Amino acid sequence: MNRERLRDLMEQRGLSQSELARRVGVAQATIYKLISGASYGTKHLHVIARELGTTPAYLAGEIDDPDVGAPPPPPPRPARIMLEVVLPPENALAKMFEALLRMMPDDADLDERALLLARRLPIGLSQLRDLIPAGSAVGTSEPAAAEVPPTPVHEPQS
Repeated sequence: MNRERLRDLMEQRGLSQSELARRVGVAQATIYKLISGASYGTKHLHVIARELGTTPAYLAGEIDDPDVGAPPPPPPRPARIMLEVVLPPENALAKMFEALLRMMPDDADLDERALLLARRLPIGLSQLRDLIPAGSAVGTSEPAAAEVPPTPVHEPQS
């Protein structure tokens, strides 16, 4: 294996030894040995090449073009974020849903109602959040949060 090519491709892709090792399923020490010249080959060469967007032949020094026969780049991984959601008390949610349901057309079937609720829920939650006083202990039976009046929910015009 050509250690300079391995090192250069890792640098170009912004991959550390530990990240490449994680993706390939080997110990970080395996990648270190390949880069340092302490090891000259690995049975994981094809996986390393795929993760680096090249071919085993390029990493082995058999060809000079890293793109010849290389697999297409993998699709970008979706970004994942975790948000903590604190819901208002149950009775406040019930009043919000009551207001949302009142706005439903009488002739709407169950599927149409479900779709309308799904579209209007973010609006209802945002208006409900605005009505609960700051610092309220959400999840308790504080009067301020428990007595949120039903409010009209206005859907944005498309």
